[in-house]
Amino acid sequence: MGRKMSSEKVRAFPIDRQLFLVREVAAKLGNLHGETATSFWKTKAAELLDLIVGTGRDRTAAGDEVRRFFLAVQRELLTGATVEEVPILTA
Repeated sequence: MGRKMSSEKVRAFPIDRQLFLVREVAAKLGNLHGETATSFWKTKAAELLDLIVGTGRDRTAAGDEVRRFFLAVQRELLTGATVEEVPILTA
């Protein structure tokens, strides 16, 4: 016997925890600089905001989620830069 889920109880997985998306955006941003990077981020942030609002979240909560996503992207950029800069030592 199947149960029908109420749409009020279904919640999308937060975008800042979608590792593939975080890494994809970080990789693109890592290759951009200056105004090009700013423009890319503004476009992506607006796209994500619209996507989240489209799931029924209010704009304030959606904006908070986009900010958490941006922090996750920044952490990924820092982690990637740190990993790449550390030389591999062999014995």
